[in-house]
Amino acid sequence: MAKENKPIDWDGIEKDYRAGVLSVRDIARWYSVSHTAINKRAKADKWSRAAQPKHLDRREPVEQRLTKPAEAHADLSEKGKALAGRMMDELDAVTSLHGELEDMICAEESDSRRRQSLLRAISLGERAKTLKDISATLKTLSEAAAPVGKKAARKDAAAAAASGGGKFAPRPGPKLVVDNK
Repeated sequence: MAKENKPIDWDGIEKDYRAGVLSVRDIARWYSVSHTAINKRAKADKWSRAAQPKHLDRREPVEQRLTKPAEAHADLSEKGKALAGRMMDELDAVTSLHGELEDMICAEESDSRRRQSLLRAISLGERAKTLKDISATLKTLSEAAAPVGKKAARKDAAAAAASGGGKFAPRPGPKLVVDNK
């Protein structure tokens, strides 16, 4: 079957290209055009990009990439917790406005497959799964943010209890009493 020729939105492509937020390949995927066609058009029309998207420079030696300072685990954990909190707020909004959302989807959406997909996305099962996923993420983030020494302190306390004569210490062997009188 022949591919349908659709008009290309060069104005939109130029706007996204000049903004510099998306890579040329991402723009190409979005507009269903090859990235080489965008590059040729940009060169011919002298488009300039505001800022290039940040990519990993693979020409940089691995040792230098590995030694770059990374964000502290606590900072990442706090960011993750804040994001999970915002997602919980969104889930709360969808749950509290479920009836109105359902009515809007049914009234506005003429495509039955799309309508079913949208209704499935706001269904109780999907919302429950989302809540479960967010809860698991929060638990993982909390465990990751725990001080590094906490596990080591528990391990040391267990070792001390086992060897320090407590009730979990191994019992000594029987004592032989020899009386040579």
